Amino acid sequence: MANEQRQLAPHRITFELYAYDEAEVEECRMAIIAFIGLHARQGRAVTAKKVAQAVSRWDQNAIVRNQIISYFK
Repeated sequence: MANEQRQLAPHRITFELYAYDEAEVEECRMAIIAFIGLHARQGRAVTAKKVAQAVSRWDQNAIVRNQIISYFK
């Protein structure tokens, strides 16, 4: 068991997101899929751990924070 290697595997995530209709939700879903696919094609894994860290730290960089806030105004 000590030599057992962990393997990345796809997992579903479900959460609620504000939207005016299902079309907006689908647009968001497709954008996230495209984001993950782009990084995968470039050899980077978008993992749950990395996303959790990025989301929890979004406000620690003033430039990033201001850009993100501008999208949600």
